[in-house]
Parts: sequence; structure tokens; C-alpha cells
Amino acid sequence: MTKTLCLYDQDPYLLEFTAVVTARRQRDNANWIALDQTAFYAEGGGQPADHGLINHLPVVDVQLDEQEVVWHKLQGDLEVGARVGGKVDAQRRADHREQHTGQHILSQAFWRLFEATTVGFHLGEQVVTIDLDKQDLTAEQLQQAEDLTNSIIRENRTVYTRVVSADELPVEQLRKLPKVTENIRLVHVKEFDMCGCGGTHVRSTGEIGLLKLISSERRRGNLRIYFLAGGRAYRDYAEKHAAVAQLSAEFSLPVPEVAPGIIRLKERMAELERELKVAKAELLTVEAAKLVSQANTDKVVSAQFSERGFEEVKALAALVAGSEQVAVAFGLCGEPYRLLAAAGDGMGIHVGNALKQTVQAFGGKGGGAPQSAQGAVPAEVGAQALAELCDAIARSLEK
Repeated sequence: MTKTLCLYDQDPYLLEFTAVVTARRQRDNANWIALDQTAFYAEGGGQPADHGLINHLPVVDVQLDEQEVVWHKLQGDLEVGARVGGKVDAQRRADHREQHTGQHILSQAFWRLFEATTVGFHLGEQVVTIDLDKQDLTAEQLQQAEDLTNSIIRENRTVYTRVVSADELPVEQLRKLPKVTENIRLVHVKEFDMCGCGGTHVRSTGEIGLLKLISSERRRGNLRIYFLAGGRAYRDYAEKHAAVAQLSAEFSLPVPEVAPGIIRLKERMAELERELKVAKAELLTVEAAKLVSQANTDKVVSAQFSERGFEEVKALAALVAGSEQVAVAFGLCGEPYRLLAAAGDGMGIHVGNALKQTVQAFGGKGGGAPQSAQGAVPAEVGAQALAELCDAIARSLEK
């Protein structure tokens, strides 16, 4: 099969074209067609495929095979020999041009400043990444690379491509050797970067407008850099500006004081949470002593709670049982209805057995150790189950 003429190689701004369907096939329950020529970029080199329409049928993926035939995944089908019209998604193509060219400039910036080689590149739907072979770059060095990148972008340098043979390849000027050995496509950022690449790029760096590093992390022996370029970077700035402006108004702080103010607030909240925890513990201790003093003659403290958290009720049960004077049977309203039982070591009973028998009798599940147990039953029989649990513990204490 004759290889596809890739129109995007000559003109990355070409969005509409006509072609002839040269082949069709089914793969993974989807229809794929090949054309004699196409402006749809096939996924490769870290850049995703173009999307768009062929004869009003959505193109959702584009792949290049080993014979250099470009296959288009269609939501629909077309016959071999049909003359068709293609239309590339302009917004997606423009975004990919901006991100990919931004990556070239950023990679060269890291190489020039720190001799850090880009060993990986991925253009994602939300963020773009490059992997560098140096892990020890500091935050200050990352900022230097970003500053150099944006200075090249602002200078609006020309970006152009040319195809050379292996003999014509200017090896010493390349930051990375290409993998192909013939018809090598070089992308130039005038007097700054030259790299073998088959992707789509802008005509001049000014079209990118802005590149912003988002974060970095050590990953598999490399340093992964996350960044946004072009429209993505401007949208990210707009979202963050809106968020900071809202916080500034909410806390009556000038924008430079928002971050320090939130840090202070977080520290104060942590301090208050610690104070609240101590106060709650003191209140639970007082409440536990009161419950022990009010225990019935069966030496079983029973209570039902409707608006308290499970962990708080569990802590209260432990405090009551810790007195070694009474056993505990608590119920916590909800769906399901939760039961807790507890007893001190010196009580000589196994509350886990008592609770297990009780919840099984009422269609629930649960059990536990001699000193602590928990379970659950349907809400409609919760009160009855709690009463039976009290009786079961009392009977154990009589033995």
C-alpha cells in the first residue's frame, strides 16, 4: 500500500483538504480508513492525534503504521474510492502547536543552562511534561529555565522546518540525535534550537505568548517537569487570579498577603483543634464519671445516642468501662443502628459473646473481644437490640 502524503508536514496550519479513501479496515470494533493524503496529524513523538471530521463523520484517533500509512478512526464508515473532505479541529491543532513548540524551547533552555537532556515528552489533555536526566535541579534553576524560555518566546523568533539526509545532518548543533536515518525533518527555532521532530509547530515563538512551569517531581531516575504553554497557560493564570482575588476579598487581605494569611489561619485552626480535643476529653471524663455514678443495680450502664459520632461514643464507652465498676451497652441511632459493648478486665465477662448473640438474634452482624465489641442491626429493631444487649451483659455478670 502506498504511504500517505502528510500535508501537515508542509503546512501545520492547513485545516481543510480533499482526499480519496484508499483502504478501510475494522479493528477493536471500530472503523478505520486510509487516505491518499491527509492533514490529520497521526499520534507520535509525544504528541496526540488530531481530531476533526471527514465527510461530517467524527475522527477520534489517527495512527501511522509501519508502512507510513495514516489510518483514521471514524465514528461511521466510508467506501474505498470515495472522494472525501476533511476538516481538522482548529482549536486542538493550535493548542498542540503551542505546547509542542514550547517544549522545544524549554528543553533547549534546560540544555543550555544546565546540560540537562530531555529524555521524555508527553503532551496530555490537561498538562504537558518533559523528563530531564538530571534530578538535582533547584527551584531557582527551574525558574531560570522558565525565564529564558519566555524571553525567547517574547522575541518572536521564526520557527521553520527542513528535511535533510543523514549526511547533511548537523550533528554538533543538535541537542538530541533523531531516531530516523533518512528524510530527517528538523525543526528550527531561529538561532536557538534545532531538533529532529515530526510534530506540528507555530510559525513564530510569539504565537505561544507564555510558558509556565507548574511543578516538578523525581520520577524513575529523572526529573519530571510539568508545564503549560500558550492558551493553557493564560487560562491557568485567569483561574488562579480569580481564586486569589476571591480569597483576598474574603479575608480582607492584599493579594501578596493572601498566602501568609492562609498559613496563619491554618496554624490557628490546628491550635484550636488541639484545644478542642483536650476539652472534649475532659468533658468525656466528667460524663463517664457521671454515668458510672448513675449505674443501675445490674452494674450495666446503658445509653442511646442520636447526634454523636461513633468514635466519640466509643471513647466514652472505654472511659466508663475503665472504672472497673460497671459494664457498658451503648446504641447509636442511624441506618444501620450501631451497638457498642465494653467492660473492664476485672469484670470477668466476655462482652464480645454477648454482643454477637444479640445482633444475630436481630438480623445483624458483629462481635469482639472480652473487653470491647461492636456490631450493627437494622434501625427499626435498634432499641430492642440495645435492651437485649443490656440483659445479656447483666446475665453474664450474675454468673
